[in-house]
Amino acid sequence: MNTPRIKIQTYSASTYIAILLIACLPLLATADTIVQVITDKPFEDVMFELEFAITERNFRITGRNSIGKGLRDRGYEDFSEVEVIHFCNLEYVYEALHIDPAFIAQMPCRITVHTEETKTVVSLILLPEDHINDRVNDFSRRMNVILREIGDFVLEQNNLGDS
Repeated sequence: MNTPRIKIQTYSASTYIAILLIACLPLLATADTIVQVITDKPFEDVMFELEFAITERNFRITGRNSIGKGLRDRGYEDFSEVEVIHFCNLEYVYEALHIDPAFIAQMPCRITVHTEETKTVVSLILLPEDHINDRVNDFSRRMNVILREIGDFVLEQNNLGDS
């Protein structure tokens, strides 16, 4: 008696990553929600100024991903600085939860900082302002003003896009 054989199809890691990215497309930030600026300031100065600006606006830094350091620790010696800062204000979270509990998926706020040659790049992820609930859009607009203020503090000028 012959036992039926089952052929298991295997895929490369890049195929799995592509499938995952396609599945997550609605969750990814779009070009109009990411504001990116470049400064001549050193990475360490930008990080210090961001931390100050975040805490001065009553946000708490809830997490940090030191991606560049992690990659260098794994042997990628020439990998540049890359840092992701997560931050939150519980009063704003409380407000968002009362408007639309599902919108909390947009939290915590995030700012990324990385270096490119002699420049430091700051990227802000703004909250979407195209929700079906006008109260959510009002909340997003107010939060985006604060996020831009945090970025402006680093740059000492307002060139983070219009609200």
